[in-house]
Amino acid sequence: MGKNRGFGRIKEERKNLSFFKIFQGADLSSECMRALPYSFMKSISSREFTYKMVIRAQWGSSWEVAISKNPRFHYMDKLGWSQFVSDNALGENEFVTFTHTGHMCFNVNFFEQNGKELVVPRKPPSMAPSSGIKKEEGESSYMNVKKEDETGESVGGVELDARKRKAVESKASKMKKSKSKKVVTSVEIGESSREAEYKFKTSMKKKRKIEKVTNGVPTFKITVRKSYLKFLAIPKRFEEKHAPNESKVFTIHHSEGKGSWKVLCLVRQARTIFSSGWSKLAREFPLNIGDRCTFQLIEPTELLLTIKKDR
Repeated sequence: MGKNRGFGRIKEERKNLSFFKIFQGADLSSECMRALPYSFMKSISSREFTYKMVIRAQWGSSWEVAISKNPRFHYMDKLGWSQFVSDNALGENEFVTFTHTGHMCFNVNFFEQNGKELVVPRKPPSMAPSSGIKKEEGESSYMNVKKEDETGESVGGVELDARKRKAVESKASKMKKSKSKKVVTSVEIGESSREAEYKFKTSMKKKRKIEKVTNGVPTFKITVRKSYLKFLAIPKRFEEKHAPNESKVFTIHHSEGKGSWKVLCLVRQARTIFSSGWSKLAREFPLNIGDRCTFQLIEPTELLLTIKKDR
C-alpha cells in the first residue's frame, strides 16, 4: 500500500509545475543558487504569483521565503533561504525538488548524495548527542518554575525575579562603563565626534557599494564587431568568475521572450568562446555591427540577452 501511495503522489505531482536545485559549490546562498528558473517564472500566471513563497516538507515543517526581482531575475531572499538550508542541514551534491501546488506554495522532496529520499527530518550537524539531555533538563527546570508560580507554594519565583533584575542592572552598568571608556579613548587620541561620524558614514557608503556589486546579477557587455557575428569571445573577467570548467551548452533567451537559442560554450586554454549555435543566434535575433549587448546570468547555464541598437 505504501508503494502505491508513493506512486500516486508522484503521478499527481507530475501535473504541476516544478523545478529542482542541486546543492553544489562553496556558497549555497549565492544569488544563482537562490534564483527561480526563468522558464518556470514564464509559466506562472499573474493570478498565481505573489512575492512570498511557502515551502512545505512532507513531514509538516514549512518556511516562508520572500521573493525579490533584479531586472528580469526573480530570486529567493537570502534570510529565508538560509534558514531553509540550515534547518534541513543541506550539503554538497544533495538534490531538492520544488513542486508548485498553487499561489507560490511548494512541496519539497529531499534526496541525499546517494539518491536516497529523506522522509523524516534530520538533526542539524552541529547538534551533539548530549544536547538532548540538556534540553530535557532545561524543560524540567522550566516546568518546575512554572508550577511554583501557579501554586504560590515556593519563593523560588521571587528569587528568580531578583536574580533577573540583578543581571539586567549588571549588564546596563557594564554597557555604560564600556560606552564611557570609548568616549574617553576617542578624546585621548584627539578624534572629534564630527570626524568619527564622517568616518562612519564613509565606511557605510563603501559597504553598501560592495554589497551592490556582490548581490548584483552577474553581467557582461560587448559591442558587436564583424567577427562577433561568427563567434563570441567571453570577456576574461566574467570567464574567470562564472564560466564553466568544461565545455557546456548554454541557453540564451531573448529579453522580450521572442525565442531561445542553444549555444555551445567552448572552453579552451586560451579563451572561452560561444561557438556552435552562436552564428544562428546572431542571424535570427538579429545582431548587427555596433549593437550594444548585455548578457545576464539567470541560471548556471542560462543567459538573458538584451540589445540596444546602434542608431
